[in-house]
Amino acid sequence: MTALSDFMESGLLHHVFRGGSFPKPSNVAIALCSGTPVDSDTGVTIPELPTGINGSGTGYSRYDLGDPSTLGDAFWSYDINDHNAGSGLIKNSSTFIFGTALLDWGWVSGIAIVDSGEYGSGNLLMYSELGNPRVVYLGDAPKFDASQLQIKFK
Repeated sequence: MTALSDFMESGLLHHVFRGGSFPKPSNVAIALCSGTPVDSDTGVTIPELPTGINGSGTGYSRYDLGDPSTLGDAFWSYDINDHNAGSGLIKNSSTFIFGTALLDWGWVSGIAIVDSGEYGSGNLLMYSELGNPRVVYLGDAPKFDASQLQIKFK
């Protein structure tokens, strides 16, 4: 991921340097976007793919990873060699497969990590432009192979 949202940045700054606290999200989900989100976006305003077009369901929904306090280690791996190299990198530990497209989803060029598995809700935590954007057609099931989603702070 390349960028933290304003929500995440201000929460961390107030937690670390001031008297505020920034609680760990009780849910984390991945959203596919038709463009790249911006720092000021929320889980409501990100350019997320539609769940319906002209009254028909598209088959799209967020990839819900649940509560990171209880499920995080099942979805994300941390390699001590990455830490020793100075990156502090985590990676998805298994393949994340989205549902099958029931209609063409169109252009997918961005990704967002949000704190809600419910479409069009929550807070944006971080986001990135995809290195290999593509069009998702009817019958496709987008996926991220293991170790392909990598998160680190720069």
